Amino acid sequence: GDGCGHTLLTPQSGTLSSKNYPGTYPNHTASPLALVRAEAGEVTSWGPGPQCPPVPSMSLSLLAGPYCRNTVPATPLLVTNSSTVTVLFNSTSHRSGRGLLLSYATSEHPEGSWVGGSPDLPPTVCSSVYCPAGCKDIDGDIWGNPSQGYRDTSVLCKAAVHAGVIADELGGQVTLSREKGITLYESAFANGLHSKRWVRGHWGPQLHPTPSSCGDVLEVATFNASSWWHEVDALGQDRAWLAQRAALSTTGHSWAAKPGSEAAWLELDLGTRRNVTGEGRPADPIPGSSEQYDYYVTSYQVSSSRDGKNWRPYRGSSGQEDKVFEGNADSLGEVSNAFFPPIVARYIR
Repeated sequence: GDGCGHTLLTPQSGTLSSKNYPGTYPNHTASPLALVRAEAGEVTSWGPGPQCPPVPSMSLSLLAGPYCRNTVPATPLLVTNSSTVTVLFNSTSHRSGRGLLLSYATSEHPEGSWVGGSPDLPPTVCSSVYCPAGCKDIDGDIWGNPSQGYRDTSVLCKAAVHAGVIADELGGQVTLSREKGITLYESAFANGLHSKRWVRGHWGPQLHPTPSSCGDVLEVATFNASSWWHEVDALGQDRAWLAQRAALSTTGHSWAAKPGSEAAWLELDLGTRRNVTGEGRPADPIPGSSEQYDYYVTSYQVSSSRDGKNWRPYRGSSGQEDKVFEGNADSLGEVSNAFFPPIVARYIR
């Protein structure tokens, strides 16, 4: 309807907002925002919370709505034992208003958080919060590099997507602890999100990867490619853009396919079957070739094989379509992408 904004609904969790959130919502709207169908069991709904502005009029069927103007729920959590909830949004004439942003999750995840600013924790104490699906497109800045943790000023669950701790389409658990922060965070592009540069260090909640994550760089035994570019420059000198030049430690020009070739691929042989949780990292990013050319890859797909003969396209957590990963926007930027679920294979293309 006319009142719909950013929406991502899954059977386990999700987020939904009024149109243009956090900007002004439309006048004279009487619209269903969403019909939430969760897994059998409780649906726990959040909103509007302390960092979420009041809504003009919001009704949640089976809950104690509506909530109007400057009123907010008496408790931050609204719980129903039904697996279906209808959310209605109604507005009259106004000059400005930020509307609403809600998140929900099943009773398997009784705690939720979608905004920056995390629990006020004493030193060394850890806390865990559940981030619902759909946090990637929530308004707000994130501060930090995926390898370094995040400040308590970051938009928490959005930062977790950027760090590769959770997948936006799934949500998931995020662990926090209170410790001394790093004084400098370089900005980075990861998992479809940009972070900003942050300079200052102090004690505060920090975001941590899940136990299944790891930061080890896998060794590549050999490189192979569909083709390579044999360049002859203006002086008649040869330059070979071979597959092995794609190694992260290589300086100068990288690998490039033969000009005009379609469906080009680069293949990595890891030597043995490995668990691959992502590709690219801030210390050794996936840059373009910036020595003489402004070359870079803007998007790509991934496939894997255990024997080098039978290949399986990577489809991510949805399993519906071959996943397209975002690459570089220039030849110098740092880009990394996480795999949810991880890939178990010897060969990666």
